[in-house]
Amino acid sequence: MWTPTSLADGLTGAALVSDSPTSLLVLMVGLVAILMALQPRPVRDGGSSKATNWLQKAGHEPGNAQARSQLLRADQPLDPLDLCRMSCDGSSRVEVPDQPAVRGTFVPSTGLILSNAAQPYGFENDNCVGRTLILHRPTVDPALDKSGEYPHGSHFRGRKRLWEFRIQFKVKRQVNNLLVGIELENYVPLSKASKQLMGLTVAALRQVAGSDLYHSVGDDPSIDPAPHEKPVFMMPMWASDQLIVTPRGEEPPDLTDPSFASFGTLRADDRRAYVQELSDLRLDPGPTYTFCFWGISQFVDVIKWQIEKIVPFVPIDFNTFCGKPPVYLTLYTLNDAGEREPGVLETRHIQSRKNYFLRLALWSSLPSKRISSEKLRDMVPPSEGTSSGVLRRPQQRKPSGGGTEWMFGCCSGSTRSE
Repeated sequence: MWTPTSLADGLTGAALVSDSPTSLLVLMVGLVAILMALQPRPVRDGGSSKATNWLQKAGHEPGNAQARSQLLRADQPLDPLDLCRMSCDGSSRVEVPDQPAVRGTFVPSTGLILSNAAQPYGFENDNCVGRTLILHRPTVDPALDKSGEYPHGSHFRGRKRLWEFRIQFKVKRQVNNLLVGIELENYVPLSKASKQLMGLTVAALRQVAGSDLYHSVGDDPSIDPAPHEKPVFMMPMWASDQLIVTPRGEEPPDLTDPSFASFGTLRADDRRAYVQELSDLRLDPGPTYTFCFWGISQFVDVIKWQIEKIVPFVPIDFNTFCGKPPVYLTLYTLNDAGEREPGVLETRHIQSRKNYFLRLALWSSLPSKRISSEKLRDMVPPSEGTSSGVLRRPQQRKPSGGGTEWMFGCCSGSTRSE
């Protein structure tokens, strides 16, 4: 929740103290007015009318069940960025979603993934094997959101969260101090106003995620000597909101189970006990670990690509902080790197220290928020023998033994993280 204290912490790093409520209110209003004046007005894609225009451009009408299941031939005039994923029969047809959504791809790519999918997407790298599911409210269509008549809509009924990220995995070696958060691809220069807004945002998120949150704007390659740190916003795993540990040999819960919210341990039931349990948790090969995150979702609308509730009544375009999409949802551990310089330990999250367990590029499908066609083709290259407008379909991964004999659906596959 936004508070005067978080505002002061973001701007000055200290609590704002005033004996006069009137002077405090005046100062707060003045600061907000300055930020609003300095901040460029974001392009806003919210609202059901713009969502309807987006759907009509793709040849669909909102709420039309037939349109939702319609498959279009890839040789029809359709922007490749409007493709959802290859149909499971391997033909050149593609399914077109009827609502703006969160999109993404594992790095390296096994194909395009979509929020509110019917089945989770699988991944594998040198450190773990697992699957993920991203749930998101249809925030551009308040009527649809209220109705709950969308995939996984019943899960959001009666809850305030905008999205939920579920990840389930087995580690291939013992793991301590796993971190989760957001990473940017490149350094992003920030104006003074943007830095102030970022300070407000980090202060608000720190109140939800905890004081151990690590945030860095990264190193400017034009000024700072290599190695350079990417912009990062990372949290310990106890910043998660739900934990399920499934012993070796037992079947882990289905990430799409309607009763999923009742499984395992919830942070909301006893925050102190949950933080202690996660702080003491060591990830060992054998068990299956399932984590869910939604606590900071109240501040981040991924589909609209904006930060909310930081400055009252003023949404912040996420590109103000990230430059342009995508952003990378990551899980990693850090190696000790010795000294940055004589007598100074290296504490930055530079690339040589990172062991990735997950690196997932994310963006919005809204036309003014999504990644460019060139970036998409670079991240998700076409399959061999297909036209440049057809994205490859991830192949089903065969069992490989050694505790990784999971079978995923047609829209999953293995990946090697950087």
